[in-house]
Amino acid sequence: MIEQVNDTDVSDIIKLISKSIKTCIDVPTAEADGLIACSVDEILWWKCHQESTAHYIYRIDDKVVGTILIKDFCYISNLFVDPDFHHQGIGKQLIFHALAICKRCSPQSTVKLNSSFYAASFYQKMGFEQIGSAKDFPGGCIPFERVL
Repeated sequence: MIEQVNDTDVSDIIKLISKSIKTCIDVPTAEADGLIACSVDEILWWKCHQESTAHYIYRIDDKVVGTILIKDFCYISNLFVDPDFHHQGIGKQLIFHALAICKRCSPQSTVKLNSSFYAASFYQKMGFEQIGSAKDFPGGCIPFERVL
């Protein structure tokens, strides 16, 4: 079930992000730790900008198994699904939920995100198109966009 994030969810989200990055992104430990730190920074950013963001989790039986952050209602960040729950439609549900929020709240006609190499094909299946070259960043940083 998709729910809005509250402060008590943050530690579970960080554990989920850490597990996802360490399991799915093939980089040395130091680089994985850097990616985790960047994702945690996004959560801290959310805590200071809640008026222009939306942050959701996907919960199954009191366990946080997915998360997504929407910044300025036109940029998707921090989409993670517990690797034990991949291929069950959780990421798809979170994306569609985020797109509905963006369509309702954003003055923009598109939504953007940066993808890891690991997740690029998922975003393409969700209707996102690559809009530039991958940036040199651990795990990849591929810019994508989708019309709302």
